[in-house]
Amino acid sequence: MGEWYQKEADLNRQLVVSFFPSDNAVELVDLKTRKTFLRRTKIEELNENDFFIGAKLLIFGKQINILDYGDAKTRNKKSDEQLSFGLIKAEALLHVGEILTRIHKAGLGVRRLAMLKIDENYSSMLKSVRSEASSLNYLMDCMPSQSFVALEIIGNNAYNQYRELCGPESISEAKQCAPNSFRGLYGGDVYCSRSAEDAANESRFIFLNNDIKLVLRSSALFTNSTLCIIKPHAVREGKAGEIITEILRKKFTVTAIKMLRFERPNCEEFLEVYKGVVPEYESMVMQMISGDCMALEITNKYDDNRSTYQSFRDFCGPICPEVAKLTRPQTLRAMFGKNKVMNAVHCTDLEEDTCLELEYIFKFLN
Repeated sequence: MGEWYQKEADLNRQLVVSFFPSDNAVELVDLKTRKTFLRRTKIEELNENDFFIGAKLLIFGKQINILDYGDAKTRNKKSDEQLSFGLIKAEALLHVGEILTRIHKAGLGVRRLAMLKIDENYSSMLKSVRSEASSLNYLMDCMPSQSFVALEIIGNNAYNQYRELCGPESISEAKQCAPNSFRGLYGGDVYCSRSAEDAANESRFIFLNNDIKLVLRSSALFTNSTLCIIKPHAVREGKAGEIITEILRKKFTVTAIKMLRFERPNCEEFLEVYKGVVPEYESMVMQMISGDCMALEITNKYDDNRSTYQSFRDFCGPICPEVAKLTRPQTLRAMFGKNKVMNAVHCTDLEEDTCLELEYIFKFLN
């Protein structure tokens, strides 16, 4: 069951939203009139993991909010979905791209993700925060101001699948019996909840608990850094991990990560500099609000001759992937882009806007 706000009529239209996994098709029927609003139509950018209660889907320019299950069959099928929760810290952060790629290849999705740090001014409060989350003890081992990544993972049998990816809790056993597991590769720097119930509690604790917001802050530095946004089409295709891996391989440092979804007014404000300047502006807005984005703060400590802004912008490559493939094939847009709008990544185009864009994403948008 979905809802679409029809601006012209100033009303919310209730819709039956049907998704057909066999061909990635969507059909919309007006609940009140029972008339077909959209005939069964293939939409390549959507997949089954996009459909959950609370999801906001962009279907032919219309934002459809998913409110409830449409029938008992769907409710039962979705009840098989599980939630898992993980933390990545220390040396494993250098491999966060590979970890995300393997999660995607396992058929799982990431619903929430953030790079956080314990605020040293409030670190003592962590001990007093009430929580059933066993991850609290794991967080207590983090040094104040040390960054870590928290992620909520969803999908069929997500808890068991992610636990298998992590490997045995004993690091020595993991290295011996499951050397290709996350713990076999990265040791104790990767955390997995001990039960599906713990995973749900821990995810709420980190992402939704107001008591923890003073203690855990965004890890963004806002100094000698620039912004990268991995666009929805690349996130949906499971390319976010590969893109992050390429960024780290080029000796850039990812100092903050945040998964977010733009509302149209926020997106128009964020991309206002392109309005009336590039003919693709409207399409750029539509792409950016079509699903989850992954925002990254990038720093470059290895190049003293150029600013982070300039060196990372160069690495992103020409805005048109076809041009990038011909002239600079090792750039991100050449490797992962499809066209001018679906060109994998947004980067700050004007150096004077770097701090403004970073603050807008990591301070203003929740």
